[in-house]
Amino acid sequence: MTSQPFLLAIPLLTAVLVWFIQGKVRRWLPVTATVLNLSILILGYLQGTPSIGPWLAINGLSAVIAGITAFVGFTAALYSVGYVRRHSQEQVDLDTVSQERTYFVLLLVFYDSLLAVVLLNNIFMTWGAIELTALASVLLVDWKGTKDNHEAAWKYLIIMEFGGLLALLGLLLLVGLQPNASVATTWTGLLAVAKSIPASVARLAFVLILAGFGTKAGLVPFHAWLPDAHSQAPSPISAMLSGIKLNCGLYGILRTQQVLQGGGNGPFADHTLATLGFLTVAISTLMTLYQKDFKRLFAYSSSENLGVAAIAFSLGPLGVIAGYLQMMNHSLIKSMLFYHSGELQHAWGSTEMEGLSGVARALPWTGQTLVLGMLAIAGAPPFGLFISEFMVIFALVKTGSPLLAALLLLFLALLFANFLRYSISMGYGEISTRLNRTVRPLPTLTATLPTGLHLVGTLAFGMLLPVLWSLGILLGR
Repeated sequence: MTSQPFLLAIPLLTAVLVWFIQGKVRRWLPVTATVLNLSILILGYLQGTPSIGPWLAINGLSAVIAGITAFVGFTAALYSVGYVRRHSQEQVDLDTVSQERTYFVLLLVFYDSLLAVVLLNNIFMTWGAIELTALASVLLVDWKGTKDNHEAAWKYLIIMEFGGLLALLGLLLLVGLQPNASVATTWTGLLAVAKSIPASVARLAFVLILAGFGTKAGLVPFHAWLPDAHSQAPSPISAMLSGIKLNCGLYGILRTQQVLQGGGNGPFADHTLATLGFLTVAISTLMTLYQKDFKRLFAYSSSENLGVAAIAFSLGPLGVIAGYLQMMNHSLIKSMLFYHSGELQHAWGSTEMEGLSGVARALPWTGQTLVLGMLAIAGAPPFGLFISEFMVIFALVKTGSPLLAALLLLFLALLFANFLRYSISMGYGEISTRLNRTVRPLPTLTATLPTGLHLVGTLAFGMLLPVLWSLGILLGR
């Protein structure tokens, strides 16, 4: 994929254009940039020529997350067109022109830094890109400038920076003992010399990196920023935080796990990652029991899904495939739900679930797809998340951990029951009196197209993968 530099250059050049160009066309420039990037990435996949060099590199893991980033980045930019226009119409007393320009420039910088995380081969440049995602997104969390926005942004920033320092210490430990520092500062170079790293150093470094990048991935107990930031951020940014940024945090952990596996310390990395994954699933599932804010509910669900992915990546080749599917399906479904949160907040005036009902009657498209999305994120068939979670449980049984598989199944069943209850109470019944009757009954194309694409995507994973899998088994016979 020799086009990787263009993937990083296009959003930055577009951000410059957004800063200087006036008028409504400004809102569509990020959509154009993300469509170009998505097209370039698809063509690169079709060519099947991965690029590895001193600065840029792409492997199976980075290819999956880059694809997720490009797709969710496109739908977030598209949804932002109507979202920002509506915000500008409601805030007549503010300098909305300046607000719009700031929003779209930051969105492009955030998107570009997310892509850089998985495309850069240099370890410390990857770390820097992850830190840049935090700096860009913290300004987006604070974009509306309310008191709650300020508090969530500061909490987010402090936790992110603390996590970044821990991760940097871990990376310095891994690199610092290598005789050839220039080789060991790349992921491919570090993997090549992994066996020369003392086991005690490698394990300590992994713990530090797991804690540091675990804050970025929303893993328990480093997830305290997640519900506040998601609840206060603009809905398209919440979609990017949940659908892309959490994956990029997990990416840093998984690249380090690969180094430990290459150096003979794989069991330690796998067991540590799985333990943190189970803790994340347990705590996050319990936190969904008594939520009053639907954006906070979706945020805790994000943490739970990343916990399942962490477990998956500790279970060998089958688990790795399940982990990829878990990340892809979670990103598709959760981004869709956060787009819906923007429609709900606009129509009902807040993100509080108390008294919120009749969404399917008041806003038919939003309500019906909201219910489907909430069932999908809970792991209901025939959606894609059911397949990935089934594969994780199967991998646990196959690796000789049936009790852990039963425990995970118990938490997944509890989460399903919670989301089923919430989806029925929000989607059906009488239309609550909080509804703003002036809201158009049909959302705009910039709202329906992103949610429709995400819903079709996760249905395709859930319905086509079993067929392809069965055909593969039959052909194998």
